[in-house]
This record gives sequence, structure tokens and C-alpha cells, in this order.
Amino acid sequence: MLRIFGHFVPIPAVVIGLCEILLTAAAIYLATAPNTQALAGEFHFATSSIQFSLGMSAIATGAMGAVGLYNYDVFLDSRLLITKALLALAMVVPAAAIGGLFFSRDVLGGLAGSWHALCFKSAAAWMGCVVVTRMALLRFSDIEMFRRGVVVLGTGVRAERIAELARRHANHYFVPRAYVHVGADPHLVSAETLDLDSVKDHRALAKFVRKLGVREVVVATDERRGMPVDQLLHCKIEGVNVVDYLTFWERENGRIDIDALQPSWLIYSDGFRQGRVVNLIKRAFDLTVSFLLLLVTLPVIALTALAIRLESPGSVLYRQERVGYHNRSFVLFKFRSMRSDAERDGAPQWAANRDPRVTRVGAIIRRFRIDELPQLWNVFKGNMSFVGPRPERPFFVNQLAEQIPFYNERHSVKPGITGWAQVNYSYGASLEDARHKLAYDLYYVKNRTLFLDIVILIQTVRVILFREGAR
Repeated sequence: MLRIFGHFVPIPAVVIGLCEILLTAAAIYLATAPNTQALAGEFHFATSSIQFSLGMSAIATGAMGAVGLYNYDVFLDSRLLITKALLALAMVVPAAAIGGLFFSRDVLGGLAGSWHALCFKSAAAWMGCVVVTRMALLRFSDIEMFRRGVVVLGTGVRAERIAELARRHANHYFVPRAYVHVGADPHLVSAETLDLDSVKDHRALAKFVRKLGVREVVVATDERRGMPVDQLLHCKIEGVNVVDYLTFWERENGRIDIDALQPSWLIYSDGFRQGRVVNLIKRAFDLTVSFLLLLVTLPVIALTALAIRLESPGSVLYRQERVGYHNRSFVLFKFRSMRSDAERDGAPQWAANRDPRVTRVGAIIRRFRIDELPQLWNVFKGNMSFVGPRPERPFFVNQLAEQIPFYNERHSVKPGITGWAQVNYSYGASLEDARHKLAYDLYYVKNRTLFLDIVILIQTVRVILFREGAR
């Protein structure tokens, strides 16, 4: 994994993304160059063509990321690849059309039909690159170059969780080469015959790791007592990366293991970037994105309000008390998607799958997240951020804080319209769902940066397009 501004990104995805940006830019440049003069270095044509090619390449790569074309499961499923590539194409073609309005005269020299030619050529060049690179990935995606080996120190509950994680394709960027028993760990996974409890050679583990060709040891023992400190020290001295279980889990999953979490790890680990400058940048980002989104969605907002008014009696907007920054309550605005008497007895209820309280218009706007648009006003007021943990109702917050450790820590940042938990986990409507979403929320709170916010915005497009988590 490569850590970019605090966020863990799979190295294969970074390498593939950079290769596709350069390859796509080169292909678009060659496809749209009007004549041999541009290829030979005619300054005016060549400069405009380079600018257009690089811009289109960046937009195309962003579209691919938005639909999830850099997820590991796509590398193994040709049908999923084709579906998501077509969705990305539907986003690239309008971008090429808009770019053609500004660049067609400079790139193609004002030729007849140049706007249409530029749109077609750039989209075709990009699709050709996608076919070439993705076919190559489907051919070689299961080879060892996509995975790195690790040695797991431990055979108990934590080691078993790592073994289960390695068996799932979506998280297959690593492979455990061996499990080594130590201390009082139970034998839940099969271990190597290496006995660190009785061996006298303090370099035994380092030699074993080197023999396997592995560069990382994951300390996943259930008990800290009897830890082979000398063995781990020699591994570290000899250039082997030694990482604790919680850090490894956070890095590979993009979430924190709530069951194994200790306050000491949160205190001493890297992250929790706060400060006046960080908050100022975050606020400027929120206002900019929210304003642009409001301009783009004004027709949708107007039509939605009209449809709600025509379908059922009651207010168009739904106001509800939620818990926000530092546990302060605020009023959240949403388009009403349920009947006006959805909670006649006054008791808060989790939203259920195929909830009968949801109206016909409500089902549509929930599916495409349109009901969330009035929360832009909450962002402008400063109650919410555009990206952050979803705010919950006080009734549920009190209930969940009593049963889930560290639950209130998610309120150390402003809640958001979209967030890391929303793009990685389905709609939460139970205590167990809340635990899973908290694991992602704590990861966001710990690693919050502008880069991670942009990643979440891009992935939100995928969630909306594939209707993930909508209820």
C-alpha cells in the first residue's frame, strides 16, 4: 500500500492509473493531431493538442475511478469490467464534447466538422486504451506481481481474521506466506514448525522471513505477553517491515477493527490532523463544492419539490434533529420521502428495506440520493461538511454510544452529506450495521485530508450510479 496524504492506496491501482493517464494522453494526442506539422512540432497546434490530451486523459481516469474501474474485483470479472467501462464512456463523451467546443479550432485547425471529429477521435482513443490495458490486466491479474507476501506472527483470533481477509478477492493485495505460533495463542490457523518460544537464535525469525522472500511481519498475537521482542528487533534491523495488527488491518481494509481497538493505539498512531489551517481549507472546499452542486442540481430540486407536493399532502421538506460536531444538536433538512404520519407514535424507527412508509416519489429520490440535496443548506450554515460521518438522531446516538465503544469519537469532526462509510458500506439500519460503519468513520476521522475528501466524492458517483446502500 502507498500512503498518499494519510490515505492508504493500493500500489497496483496507482501504477495502473498513472500508466493509463500517460497512455491515454499519448493516444488522444496522436488521434487528434491534424497533420504532420503538428506531429513535427508546430507550436500552436502541438501545444493545444497536448493540453487537450492531458485534460481529457485526467477526466477519463477520474471517470474510471468514479465507476470503480480500479477496484480489484473488476480486474477479475470481464462482465463487470464491460459494464463499468460503458458507464465511464457515458461520462467521457460529454466531457469530450465540452472540450471540443473550446479546443476544436486550435487542435484540428478549424477543419469542417472538427468538433464532431474531435469528440469521436478522443473518445475512441480512450476506449482503445481501456480495451488494451484491461485485457492485459485480465490476462495477468492473478500473478504474484499484484500481491505481496507477509508472515503473520500469531495463530489466534486476529490471525484467523487475516486468513479470512486473504481468502476474499476484493482484498487480495497481500498473501500470508506463513503463520508463526507464539505465546499462549490458540491454534486457530495452521502454523509453521518454527518454535520461537524455545529457539535460542535471536535471528531465527529474520532468517525464516528471508528464506520465504518476504519483506513484512504482521504482529497479530492475541496476547502481548511472551512477545519475541529480540526476534522482531532483528527483523527490523535487517530491513524487514514490522507492523502491528491494527495498523495492518487499517491499511488493508480502509477501516479500523473496533473489536481489537485500544485507546493507546489511537493515541500513539499517526493521524487526527486538526488545526485552524486544515479547518479553513476544509470549509472553503465545502462551500465551493456545495455551491457548484447547487447550481447544477437546481432544476432537479425544483422538479422534486413539485413532485412531492403533487403526490401527497404535507411539507416538501423534512426537518429532523441530528447530532453533529462535538455532540451538538442541529436541524437537518431533507426532501420528505415518507408519509407525513411515518412516526405517528413518536418513537424513532430504523428505515427498513422496502419500507412501506416510503412514498413512490420518495423511493425514487432515495434511490438516487436526491433527498439529500436540501442538506446543502446545512453545509452553508456550517452545521455540516460535504464529506464526513453521517449524522444520527439523538435517540439512536444515545443508544449506540452505550453499546459500541468509541462511538462518540465520530463527532470530533463535522458530519457530512457523503462519507467514507457511505461509499464502503450499505445503508445502516441496525446495531451491527452501526458497528461496521463506525469502523469506516473512525478511519476517516483519523486520516481526514482534502485528498481523502476528493476520493470520497469520486466514489460517491459510483454509489449513486450502482444504487449501493440506498433504502
